[in-house]
Parts: sequence; C-alpha cells; structure tokens
Amino acid sequence: MNERGELRAVGELPLTSGAAVNDGRPGGSTPWEPEAALAAPASAVERAMLERLNARVFDVASTEGKVDARFAFLPSPMGRILVVATDRGLLRIGFDTEDPEAVLLEVSAVAGPIVVEDPEGLRLYLRELEEFFEGGRRTFDLPLDFALTKLGGFRATVQQALAKIPFGSTRSYTEMATMVGNPKAVRAVGSACAQNPLPIVLPCHRVVRTDGSFGNYRGGHDRKKWILEWEARLAG
Repeated sequence: MNERGELRAVGELPLTSGAAVNDGRPGGSTPWEPEAALAAPASAVERAMLERLNARVFDVASTEGKVDARFAFLPSPMGRILVVATDRGLLRIGFDTEDPEAVLLEVSAVAGPIVVEDPEGLRLYLRELEEFFEGGRRTFDLPLDFALTKLGGFRATVQQALAKIPFGSTRSYTEMATMVGNPKAVRAVGSACAQNPLPIVLPCHRVVRTDGSFGNYRGGHDRKKWILEWEARLAG
C-alpha cells in the first residue's frame, strides 16, 4: 500500500502518468527519459485502474485461499501501527518510524508475495491491541507466527520469554539473560530485543539497561518512554 492508500501487491511499481517525452520518431524535440516518466505522478485514470486491479487480485486471492499475509493500520497513542498476520498468527508489528513498504517486503520474503490490506480479516488482532491501549488488557491471547525469527534459536527463546515480564514492570538485559539460562549472553539478549518483530505483544519495551536507561527500541526512545510510564501508571 502506498501513501495514497492504494492496495497493491508487494514489490509492484506504481503506475505513472508519463511525462511529455519523445516516442523515438524523427522530429521529436525532447529525448526520452524513462526516469522522468517513472517519477511523474499517476493520473486519476491510472489510479482508478490500479485500485480496480488490486481489488481484483485481493478478491481472487481470498476466494482461492492464496493470500500469504494480511495487513492493516491501527491508530494508537504510539502513532499509527502496522499489523501483519498470516493464517498461522501475528507475524509483524511495525511503528510509523519504519517504512511500511520495507516492512511488507520483509514480510513477503518469508510469507510469500500475496500480501493484502484486510482490516476485517485482522479484526481479532486489532481488537486485542485496541483493548490494550484502552487499558483493559494486560496480556495477549493471539496466535503468533515466528517466521521472522529462527525457531529453536537463542533469539526466539529470548523473544518468547518477553511475554513473561509482568505488565508495569521491567527486567534488565542481564536479568533476561539469566532468565533464559545464559547469564553471559547479555549482548545477544539486547540484539534479540532490538530485532523483535512483535513489539508490544512481546513486550521488549520492558527490558532496560541495568542503570535504568532504555536501550534500543524499534519505535524509538520517546515511544518506549511513553509506554513504560503509561503501564506503570495503570499498574499503580
């Protein structure tokens, strides 16, 4: 999906209106410049064609059960959140600090190329996240898809252990390393948290440095500060 809200298959180039260029026939006054043509904005007709084409792709893929992943955008106090899931479960949560097209390309590399916007199909995931931000939910009951994390590896072990940190509390990277049975793997714990594909649901924001400073977070320092302070207030 691009900034105009158009549904499109991941990796598809946008249609353009085409600049006034020479078509190669004798007498043309302007050299043909494909880069300029590709950079030109799409016309209303082309946008409508693209919307119909992608809607058709969505309908056929859904009918034939060939959708690889679905995504939707959720407004939240932490900014607009990109939610992506497969038939196996929640696969990726992206913040608006990330390029949504880059996130969807990351998803398509592991899930498959048919990635479509489908808020209705993600109703369960969106509802639980909404309940969390409304303050009525402190844990999640969603199925999870760990395709973006190597199952059986240390990173997956750390990320799955994040769900054990109680709402409104924090653990240090050292404490997390001990929790997963490798007290010396503090740096590896930090890497696993920084690359967590499911922030909020797997609450890597609750892992901080020993001195209390935040460390890295996909959503950035301000969002980590906000959610930690918000959880602490609710937890009382």
